[in-house]
Amino acid sequence: MTRRRLTILLHWSVLMLVLIMVKGGTADVVVRWIFVTAGGLWVGIAMIKGMMGKPGPKLQGGLRAAYPWMHRGMYALLAVSVVLNMAALLGWIEDRAAWTSLLVLLAAATFHGLFHFWRHNALYDGALRVMTPRFLHKML
Repeated sequence: MTRRRLTILLHWSVLMLVLIMVKGGTADVVVRWIFVTAGGLWVGIAMIKGMMGKPGPKLQGGLRAAYPWMHRGMYALLAVSVVLNMAALLGWIEDRAAWTSLLVLLAAATFHGLFHFWRHNALYDGALRVMTPRFLHKML
């Protein structure tokens, strides 16, 4: 599996896991451990290999300069959420901090998605094609 495919798989898997965990206000222990594993793997890949995303040529000015920092912030939020969920699962801290981290991560992910949706539709730079599986490209 290529790094790109693994990153896309982890990107959408982590999103689905967060939605599954947040949906009912609680999460199954197995789902939380899968989240910790997938999120930790994704953050680890980014720390070792660097981020794959680059601002497209149509993204200019302050947004272009902020782009890598916005993504570093998303990785930082994911890393914090992974660590807090792991600590809660191990009984080191209460679930409240882990739960709050998931809500903050979901809120940030919402803005992240809206930003890329805007790029794709307003700038026509194909931003959504970067992080979607190829079979979806003809629909975008």
